[in-house]
Amino acid sequence: MQELKFIGIGSAFNTKLGNTSAYIKKNSSLILIDCGGTVFHKLREINMFDGIEDIYIFVTHTHLDHVGSLGDVIFYAHYILGQKPKIFFPNKEQIVSFLINVGVTSDMYELNSNDFTKIDDIEFGEINIEFSQNTHVATMPTYGFVMSMDKEAFYYSGDSNDINNVILDRFNNGQIQWLYQDTCGLDYQGNSHLSLKKLSEKIPRELTNRVYCMHLDEHISEEIIRDKGFNVACIS
Repeated sequence: MQELKFIGIGSAFNTKLGNTSAYIKKNSSLILIDCGGTVFHKLREINMFDGIEDIYIFVTHTHLDHVGSLGDVIFYAHYILGQKPKIFFPNKEQIVSFLINVGVTSDMYELNSNDFTKIDDIEFGEINIEFSQNTHVATMPTYGFVMSMDKEAFYYSGDSNDINNVILDRFNNGQIQWLYQDTCGLDYQGNSHLSLKKLSEKIPRELTNRVYCMHLDEHISEEIIRDKGFNVACIS
């Protein structure tokens, strides 16, 4: 499996690192994970859409640092590329309402709101996706997901202040090879993100090299993350 590359790895207020968004690109196919307010500009800046014929967008939740330019991507695909992106998000009502409110009509995209789905793509082959609800804020549903391809799997947390035991068990026994985890420096009761301290308590030291920290706030440094044995998601 190709390692995820990132458009940005910052939290909502850590603007110097950009909104957290990941992608995998292979020839004419693009997988995009979340699409915050800073993302479309960066995608255009690096010519991400050149040669792309199939666009798959996975949304973890509808905070603006994760969907703020989703409408722009759909508009660009529709008017410039002549394409209909495939959007994946388990809560149909919420994502449809959001897109209507930013002027996107249903003929501009395809929506898959299943918790479990399979994609057969000409470039990536078979991709299996399993969404699971996680804990972030009380005001909206938020999701992480496991994506499997090429006989490997990774977990992408989206924004979350925990890692559920099912995901941890699958990671510990090798069913999930990589974790991409929302990680912050601040540690306090009621935090909507997972602190590096709590992450270190959950992941055995011998497995920390298979965890990539992302959505970093301004209270954490790459040096501290690496000192704990974890990786930092890489902006490409």
